[in-house]
Amino acid sequence: MPRMRPELTEEQLRALPSRAEARVYEALRAQLPDDALVIHSVRWLYRTRRGTVSEGEGDFTVFLPQSGFLTIEVKGGGIALDGRTGAWSSIDQNQSSNPIKDPFLQATRQRYAILDQLRGHTAWRRWTGQWLHCGHAVLFPDVRSPAPFAGPDRPIEIIGVQSDLPRLADWISRILRFWTGSRPTDPLGVQGVDIAEQIFCSSICVKPLLSIALANEEEIRIRLTEQQARVLRVIGGRHRALVGGGAGTGKTLIALEKARRAALEGKQALMICYNRPLADVLRAAHAGIPGLDVLSYHQLCERRIARAREITGRDVLVEAQKAYAGGNLYDMQLPFALALANEVVPEKYDAVVVDEAQDFSDEYWLGVEDLLKDRESGHLYVFFDPNQMLYKRRGSLPINDEPFWLTVNCRNTQHIHTAAYRYYKGEIIDPPEIAGAPLSDLIAETGAAQADAIAREIGRLLTTEGLRPSDMVVLVMGKPKQSYYDLLLSRRLAGNVQWSVEVHAPKEILLDTVARFKGLEAPIVFLWLPPVIDEDQDREALYVGLSRAKSCVYVVGSRLACAAISTVVREAGAHVSGQE
Repeated sequence: MPRMRPELTEEQLRALPSRAEARVYEALRAQLPDDALVIHSVRWLYRTRRGTVSEGEGDFTVFLPQSGFLTIEVKGGGIALDGRTGAWSSIDQNQSSNPIKDPFLQATRQRYAILDQLRGHTAWRRWTGQWLHCGHAVLFPDVRSPAPFAGPDRPIEIIGVQSDLPRLADWISRILRFWTGSRPTDPLGVQGVDIAEQIFCSSICVKPLLSIALANEEEIRIRLTEQQARVLRVIGGRHRALVGGGAGTGKTLIALEKARRAALEGKQALMICYNRPLADVLRAAHAGIPGLDVLSYHQLCERRIARAREITGRDVLVEAQKAYAGGNLYDMQLPFALALANEVVPEKYDAVVVDEAQDFSDEYWLGVEDLLKDRESGHLYVFFDPNQMLYKRRGSLPINDEPFWLTVNCRNTQHIHTAAYRYYKGEIIDPPEIAGAPLSDLIAETGAAQADAIAREIGRLLTTEGLRPSDMVVLVMGKPKQSYYDLLLSRRLAGNVQWSVEVHAPKEILLDTVARFKGLEAPIVFLWLPPVIDEDQDREALYVGLSRAKSCVYVVGSRLACAAISTVVREAGAHVSGQE
């Protein structure tokens, strides 16, 4: 059986508008040898050597390695030619006449279009012949005799009729001999047939740039995030509310929006979170809104301590350090100093919004509630995810009501969601509608080789995929973190792009830890594992690290380390593929 392009199923053949073309397709498929190539419905659009644009379509082109190629125009039903006007028409079974194009002119144009495109294509330079054997013909499969159609420009030798249909191979050979005559030609050969197939039938699969795919995904995320904002209406005029949700459910965005709206209503509003990098990003994004302060918890402590010193001359931090001698500065002394400062600093808030509340201990909450002008009527909104408790502090949330739960992941893709949420415990969180790409492994056995793999892939993403440095972040789980940073800092990146250690810079690649990056997100995350993974001990870090990525995750580490979560990654991919 010859190579039929396209390969049509019986159902597709029955659906062809022209039953005559379907019959010819079946006959060619059944009768021609295996080394032949048959192309049905060849279309072309190109500029000729004379500068004109040639556009058209032909019914069949047959390539034979032992000779050359033949273009065939097929016209079914009855056929009529008006000798006076030169108009052609077809006659259907109801004896209705329909105008058609001159089939001989169509076949001729198809022949020269095929020749032009072969000779004009760079791949054709590989053909070693000099003179190509070719011709054109017209086939009327529903007509008995060719004689009525013969004319000066329509030699009977190139006309096929019903009786030729069962012997198409012989008919094609006879027509090609007619066109060759005594002129010497070179056989097309197997190579020539293969080149023709490459030119006219090559498959095309062009993947979009990853930067474009990320932009398309972001449009969907914006819509999903807007859906999550409905919880603001549910909270309504409540003075106190708990809002819980898994990674990617929009807690931080909704918390910030709640604080922003309070400020726009004329209230003094404060939003605090645990992570300083998160506070810095949120504050920069909402600078200039009167009445809104955005701080990390310890930035808040430092500001209030300084304000207390300015008003009273007291150093409440020194007092706290004496009261809790030997206690941890961040967990004990600064929280107590904040409580002391609140006693003398008059500036208070109408609304306090707390994000990352799972990281606040009881000592933290004592000073937080004292920030309200009125503890009874002041607004306090607390957002939390117990699965992101990286700092292992024990604390009770200051609101006893049942929390409102955000239950749709609007940050990640389905692949990332499924992988990250294997480490999640709690309320069911629905996956996003973006399938995305499967997670990738960068496996190497030494830290240096792992750093090489990261730098190489980032370079490819920058140069080939059109990504910006700000689209990517490398998050380190291993310790000491500086040893990981140093390995990458010695690797140079394409385009003179630089690394940035724990400082967000839009034109540099950020290196940071999973803990410091909690609450933040990036389109692409390289999660750099330690040599050994303990799934129980590292559950929260894996959950947080994986879920920081919006679109793509690269898991980087030794084969042993990657194997600890490879089952999760494989199952995530299989799960999402099953959904699709």
